[in-house]
Amino acid sequence: MGTIRMFILLLCLTAGCHKKELPKTPPPVPVRVAVAQSKEVPIFIEGLSHVESITSIDIRSRIEGELVGIYFQQGQEVKKGDLLFTIDPKPYEAELKQAEATLEQNLANLALAEEKVKRYKSLAKDEYYSQIDYETLQANFAATRALVEQNRAQVDSAKINLDYCWIYAPIDGMTGILQIDYGNLINNAGTSPLIVLNQMDPIFVTISIPEFELPRIQKYHRQAPLTILTAYENFQGETFPGTLYMLDNTIDLQTGMIKLRGIFNNPTRSLWPGQFVRSRIQLYTIPDAVIIPFTGVQMTQSGPVVFVLKEDLTVEQRSVELGQREDDAVIVLKGLQAKEKVVVEGQLNLYPGAKVFVAGTP
Repeated sequence: MGTIRMFILLLCLTAGCHKKELPKTPPPVPVRVAVAQSKEVPIFIEGLSHVESITSIDIRSRIEGELVGIYFQQGQEVKKGDLLFTIDPKPYEAELKQAEATLEQNLANLALAEEKVKRYKSLAKDEYYSQIDYETLQANFAATRALVEQNRAQVDSAKINLDYCWIYAPIDGMTGILQIDYGNLINNAGTSPLIVLNQMDPIFVTISIPEFELPRIQKYHRQAPLTILTAYENFQGETFPGTLYMLDNTIDLQTGMIKLRGIFNNPTRSLWPGQFVRSRIQLYTIPDAVIIPFTGVQMTQSGPVVFVLKEDLTVEQRSVELGQREDDAVIVLKGLQAKEKVVVEGQLNLYPGAKVFVAGTP
């Protein structure tokens, strides 16, 4: 009996040692998901750009004199033809009077010289007057007539200089910082302008893009005018629409870049000359593109993949083909349908077939 008990005890111990534990089911992985959207999406080329005035004019004086009038506030917008500056006109009024007096004097001399030529013409013909003296009268008449023409030119020049004493705005635009104060002597040979006048509306945005993008832009620009969107930092905030105005006629050999210009209406003065902005040249639109958050994409050695949520709360790993990225979203060209749900957070702990717990959607 003792031997039998020992055998049964050993058998029980042996059986207990070889008993296998059942594998534990991994707990669901918490994830966040997003629904793939289908919407119209523009395809664009993005580049750094800066704002430029269509017309920027250095206002300078064409004459010398004392600045005796300033008729605007710095930074004020003015209209074409508005008076900006006055230069002391007194010296130029005196020059005009002097030129006009000289003209009157020589007009009188011309009349006298002409009368002498007429009077002595018949006398010289009948040899009652020396031919050489008559020719001298003719030469004096011609010289006086030329002098009168010179005087008339001097009068015209004096009138022009007098007109330059009043400086008017040549365009509608915004004035900048005044470079000279009231009462100073203006030198027409100065290197600095009195003020810079910039056209503000409409306005140019100049964009630099790589030369390899040029054929695409030319292709779609021939089909229809291209829209340009401009933003300060990103395109999720305020944007400004414009139209492609022109392509530069050469590519920069040093940088391999080509410049394009868009024209923008700027009634609120949101775009400022010299400002650096971001711009997108829209080539065409995809009417029903599939869009997902870019955070849902995982990069692997075989290419981009996404984890798709199935109805049984498991995930399927799926290879996808990506298109253009736009801010925080990306276009999926192949591998995903609209309304399918993709994991956008928690992918590191996932594997094909993994059970998940949906914590929420972004």
